[in-house]
Amino acid sequence: MAQLAFGRAGLFNPPVPPMPIAPPVFPLDSTAFGSALRTGHGRALQQVQLNGVQGLGDTLIDACVQCGTYDQQCEAARAPWLFSIVECAGLQTSLVQALAGLLKEAPAADEAHNDLDQRSAMLRELAAAGSADARRLLYASLVRLPGTSADVIAADDIVELDGLEGLVHVARQMGRWSQEDPRFWVDDRLVEQCKVSGGSTAALAALECEAQTDPYIARYLQVLAQIRAQRNSSAPDAASFTAEQIVLYARDHPKDSCHWFRGWARRADASELETVFLALLDVREPEHATRLLRCFVQRGVPRFDSRLMPWLVHPDPMLGMAALNAVESTRHPDLRTLALRWIANGDLEGGIRLLTANFEPGDFVLCAPLLESIDDEAERHRLASNFVEMCEVHPSADAVDGLLNVYEFSPCSTCRLKAVKVMVDLDIAPDWLLRESSFDVDPETRALVEAGAR
Repeated sequence: MAQLAFGRAGLFNPPVPPMPIAPPVFPLDSTAFGSALRTGHGRALQQVQLNGVQGLGDTLIDACVQCGTYDQQCEAARAPWLFSIVECAGLQTSLVQALAGLLKEAPAADEAHNDLDQRSAMLRELAAAGSADARRLLYASLVRLPGTSADVIAADDIVELDGLEGLVHVARQMGRWSQEDPRFWVDDRLVEQCKVSGGSTAALAALECEAQTDPYIARYLQVLAQIRAQRNSSAPDAASFTAEQIVLYARDHPKDSCHWFRGWARRADASELETVFLALLDVREPEHATRLLRCFVQRGVPRFDSRLMPWLVHPDPMLGMAALNAVESTRHPDLRTLALRWIANGDLEGGIRLLTANFEPGDFVLCAPLLESIDDEAERHRLASNFVEMCEVHPSADAVDGLLNVYEFSPCSTCRLKAVKVMVDLDIAPDWLLRESSFDVDPETRALVEAGAR
């Protein structure tokens, strides 16, 4: 991790300038090709279009059956893009055979959920393109993972592929599992996801019709209703609370983490947040402060107060993060000083987050080289995300070195999209990057550069 030193006037001695990012060189070797498939860089598809897949077929198949996506929850779906590369390479049959071989045995308890999800998504793509074998394998891959109460593979993909017909099939199987094991927790998202004319209301009505003659679907709907009723009653009604009641609740309910305070705060007016803020300033107990700080996660504190500083530097990471979330949009000299101290001590993530609201000219020169100092993938992702956010708030051509680093080395395609957007908006994106981005895994990245080309 980079170690920085304070110079005169409390500023840092500038780090070594970052290494320039060079365009990819074709043909890609197996390592570069595999890396691009894992991160979703457009050079993977460029490679196949320009040079074919000779010697790289196994690498491509491996990428299809082993998930390389960094964060499936926030990144674009990987399967459609991977299938386009498989299709370009003419390896559809090889992929079906590889997936069939993996499905000969039931998933092991320790098998990676992401890998299983990606395999079913690849089967969905193959089936949508007309493969009867892939469709059969997709339906066969609908399984409940051992040792779990709710984890099921392929349900989403079957519903996405076949709409209402797929939903009926999945609901019947889930109802059967629930009948056999009352602990099984049915998936209530599937009805919302079903693409049918009339939306979820029509999908639910169709299931109710099926339930009249199918006891397993009737069981599915019964458990579905129980889950929704329990969810609606599991948390206090935030809208009914006054600010004074929020303060008292935080004091009197130490076992409640009070994450629902965020929902209350979204609807609160400025005077209500002020009431909670004043109560927070008088709190001395760390867990109590953590609960009240939940109110300021999204809207921030009304203003800076030095009594917040102990929570920012508190050794409890949950409290420290809650305090950082609450003040990161606040500008104050003390917060800038803390940000620079954190960076000097190696807390690059927290430092850059505080610098975004406390930005001064020259901060990009300070921060961009820090991106090269990170080996840990998760830390690199967080740092890249925070750096791009700083660039979005303070767009400047001075940030180009850091943005190129994010583009090349962030494991997350969503961060790459944001970096490309800032560069496109500033007209500082290199031509090679724009060409490559038109083949990126993220359809928003592709659309962004294609719109700029018109």
